[in-house]
Amino acid sequence: MNNQLLSLFPPSDMKLLGPHLKAAQFDQHRVLFEANQRIRHVYFPTSAVVSLVITLSTGEMVEAAMIGKDGVVGASAALDGKIAVSRGIIQLSGEIVVCDIEALKSVAMQSPKLLALLMRHEQTVYA
Repeated sequence: MNNQLLSLFPPSDMKLLGPHLKAAQFDQHRVLFEANQRIRHVYFPTSAVVSLVITLSTGEMVEAAMIGKDGVVGASAALDGKIAVSRGIIQLSGEIVVCDIEALKSVAMQSPKLLALLMRHEQTVYA
């Protein structure tokens, strides 16, 4: 799997997550989730790029972040309330490794290293 963040996961955590990781192709403009809705999966792009978009009170849309093969989309939802704070949309079509949100949460809650890695990533994205 060609996602740089996944490559940093401890081998013991990858062993637990492995059965829950599925590679899939995603087309440009596909919406992964909407703001204020429940997220059911976590996305690790390998060749796709995902935009996180926020709608302002004026109705204008602003791109808050772009996530590629160096990151993850939806990890913050796995670590807390499972609700999206932005809209996730495929900006550049390609492959993404998809993980069930509950599986990632379960492994992260047992692994301080994995939890710290995910939290550091989310802090960087939303800084």
